Amino acid sequence: MPRIEIVDGREFISHQASSVLLDFRQLVNECKHSTPFQSLEWLSTISAVKRGNFKIVLAFEGEDLVAAYPLRSSVSVWGTVRPYGIGPSDYLAPLYRSEDGLKAIGEFLIESSGDRLVDLHQIPGDHPFASLWELEKGIEQARCLVLDLPTSFENYVTGLSKSLRYDVRRIDGKALRERNASVVWMDESNQCSFVDSFFELHKARWKSRGLPGAFLGSSERFQRVWMSNPEHLGMLRVNMLVAEGKPIGVVYGMKLGTTMYFYQAGMDPGASALSPGTVLVAKLIDRAIEEGCTAFDFMRGDEPYKRRWKPNRERINYRILLAQKSPLATVGKAWNEQAWRIEDKIRDRVEGKSLKK
Repeated sequence: MPRIEIVDGREFISHQASSVLLDFRQLVNECKHSTPFQSLEWLSTISAVKRGNFKIVLAFEGEDLVAAYPLRSSVSVWGTVRPYGIGPSDYLAPLYRSEDGLKAIGEFLIESSGDRLVDLHQIPGDHPFASLWELEKGIEQARCLVLDLPTSFENYVTGLSKSLRYDVRRIDGKALRERNASVVWMDESNQCSFVDSFFELHKARWKSRGLPGAFLGSSERFQRVWMSNPEHLGMLRVNMLVAEGKPIGVVYGMKLGTTMYFYQAGMDPGASALSPGTVLVAKLIDRAIEEGCTAFDFMRGDEPYKRRWKPNRERINYRILLAQKSPLATVGKAWNEQAWRIEDKIRDRVEGKSLKK
């Protein structure tokens, strides 16, 4: 069985030249299920923006790093251990190159649940880590839609509905030509202006629905730091539709390995007749195919507009609550389960079922 080591997260990510940190980066590159949310860049940004310490549980086979899981302990009546990155991160399973490493981390968590509540968020049901837990007793936390990409964008478009095909090709149509519209990609020369436009349009889109949007307070600060860092351009894929010199839509994506991730969007509600969201998502899918991606992940949210793109897989994320022996942790488990039911009902009323997941 692999041995477990626990290291201070902030100290770990600050040692850029350490051999274990290099092994961690290699783990991100090699793990089939790695996402941007497990990358050192993402973790470092959270650490720089948000308060509080965190630990990274490392599993080794000999000298080889075979699994890693960033965790954070929170102060509560019962004490709680959670994955590091809850909130901005859509997937929060461990990195691994050995399933024995995953099992070792699972056993560590079970031992931790002897005197604390272990609260695992956003565990994809198709990740090997999920097989360690009784998912039928877990909470369905999010539904994610995934499109397996063909090798040709044109072939893909021919399989879409007639109305969506029309919208996809609007960038070459009369309405957008008359407004001198073009799609521009974020790079180092326009990064700061892109970030400002994204947040302005994101807030405008949600304000038109009477909702505050996905980014508030520290969440917006985190995203601004993440999106504004030139070192992250290798992972960021952000495009903008400009018409008559004015931004009318921004789509915020990321790429890691052979998967493109659709993270968020911002649109001018007054420009909906020009279908900026559809044009930009189409361009992001087209670029994903050009870059050799095999999957386009729409991530959290089972909204109808995502279904229009004909995703062919669903991934369900689970929340797993573990409380083994401690009476206080057991109370905490019951409290969190009840709080989730109440929160779920509130999201139903405020957002509607199509947006809550």
